[in-house]
Amino acid sequence: MLSKKIKVSLIALAAVFSVQAYADTGFKVPVHYNVELVDGIEDYSGYSRFSRMIELGSGKHQVVLSFKDTFKDGKDTKLVQSVNPVVINIEDLKKDQVVTFKYKLPSSIDQAQRYAEQQKITLTDSNGRELNKSEASYFVLTSDRGFTLMRDYKAELTSLGRLYAPTDVPDAQRGITMTKYGTPTIRASSTGSNGSGPAQGLTMEPMSSSTSAMSTSAVGGGVVGSSVTYNELVNMYNSADDATKLKFVKYVMSH
Repeated sequence: MLSKKIKVSLIALAAVFSVQAYADTGFKVPVHYNVELVDGIEDYSGYSRFSRMIELGSGKHQVVLSFKDTFKDGKDTKLVQSVNPVVINIEDLKKDQVVTFKYKLPSSIDQAQRYAEQQKITLTDSNGRELNKSEASYFVLTSDRGFTLMRDYKAELTSLGRLYAPTDVPDAQRGITMTKYGTPTIRASSTGSNGSGPAQGLTMEPMSSSTSAMSTSAVGGGVVGSSVTYNELVNMYNSADDATKLKFVKYVMSH
């Protein structure tokens, strides 16, 4: 009798898990991407790095992602990241709908560097159906400040009138242009939303390439940058104020 009760309980529990497995609503983060903002929120509590799933409710949402990962060519290993994030606007997420995107996955350092510059993606649902612009759209948020650690994406989007945060949605809109790769993009100003000074962040001089590629050395755990050197990063850190240094530590820990 007891075994029957246990069996029934296990079946019921399995049914609950089955329903939960198919009841996800949110955004599935593709590999090689990191979450920067969800509806204007950093360190969004509804994101699971294990499943790469951002849990969201029905309705409008905005997700900001950055391309960053290590890639190998034989014995050579490099950390490749895009200077600019992808901003995805979901117009009306439906219950039990999962939005994601597909792109040509890089299989080498060279491919990763080229992709980081282009970032051409196709928004889909979890079944692979391509979404039209009335359902979801994206753009790459560029900056005129060159490579910058800890860019304040929220401030940049706010200054452009492109931030979606349920309690703070500006009315102004700034136009989208297309890159030579056919990628929609918006350029943020080096001044803050009030035009009084530069947005926060650790900044380097603008580079000719929009890709930052860093080589990771197994000896001493150092970082040798083809575009950004270890000493330059240290100098950037040392020149920052305490608040920016704290943000830098949080950025490193979260990435």
